[in-house]
Formats: sequence, structure tokens, C-alpha cells
Amino acid sequence: MRKSLVLILIVALSGIASAGDSGKNICYTEDIEVKKGTSFAVPIILDNSDSLVALQLPVYYRSEDVDLVCDSVSFVDTRLAGESMTFFKIEPVGKVAFFVYMSMIQIDPTKSLLNSGKGPIAKLWFTANSDIKPGKVTIDSGPHAYYPHEWIDYGYHFWVMGAGEELTIDVDCEFKPGNITVK
Repeated sequence: MRKSLVLILIVALSGIASAGDSGKNICYTEDIEVKKGTSFAVPIILDNSDSLVALQLPVYYRSEDVDLVCDSVSFVDTRLAGESMTFFKIEPVGKVAFFVYMSMIQIDPTKSLLNSGKGPIAKLWFTANSDIKPGKVTIDSGPHAYYPHEWIDYGYHFWVMGAGEELTIDVDCEFKPGNITVK
């Protein structure tokens, strides 16, 4: 009887511990509506359970009919504001915006990781010119996404700190697309 009670208690406690840590990382954008002739920001939101040491994120903004212009990527008022190192690139022909975050914690222990949490990590700034066709533009990314380059992997990656010889370890992060509707 005691052995069964102890076993039940262990199973129950391990279930509680695993329920608190979902182990999921999700990156997404929300659907928004905009007017022609405006500039606007689209937040890229990260809900991460892992504490991240780095990430690189190519984001497609494509439509057959709607020609949005991505002007810049901003980290102001996001979870990456003031963090170790961030930069971005925009490829206007393929309609890809790419940004990176790298913690410098392994070089400077006073720097921090991107701890678990939820909120915007970047804002993509777009212009919908006054002569743009109305319609939808899908914002998408994920493991199939990349920023084109011959030699460098500018793919979709999220990393946690490794141990020993592995300085970083890839972790999964699901990307949920959103839409910009131009009215």
C-alpha cells in the first residue's frame, strides 16, 4: 500500500512539474487592417518558454497583388530593446525582412538571456503607398524561411545556451502567420 501511495505521489508531482513547463516557443503576428497612404508597424510577437541566447528570423511579406514596402525593423519598445546585439536586413525583391538577436552573456556575464515570456521582439515598419491595390499580404516565416545568401545560413533558428563544446543548441519555435489587409 505504501509503495503504491509513493508511486502515485511521484507520478502526480511529476505531472504538476511538467504541466508548468509547456516547452513551447511560438512566434507570430496578429492580423491588422491599414489604409492606403500610411506607414505602420507590425509587431513580431514571441511567446517563449525557453530562455534564448540567440535567434535569427527571416519574415516573408508576400502577396500576388499588394505591393507593400518594408522600410525598416525596429527594436524600440520591444523585449529586445537594449539587449546585447540586434541587426536587420531587408530584401525588397523577394519581400523578406530578416533580423537577429544575440546575447553576449558568454562574453559578458552581466548581459542577460532572452528569458521566457511573451511580447513583441521587433516591429516591421511598412509603407502602403497611396496608389497600392487593396487586398491581403501574408506575413509568414518558419523552418522553411530564409534570407537569400550564397554562403551564410540566414535561416529560421532559435538557440538556447549549450554546455561543454556545444555553445548553443537549436530549439523548436512554431511560427503562426498573420495578415495585413490594405483597405
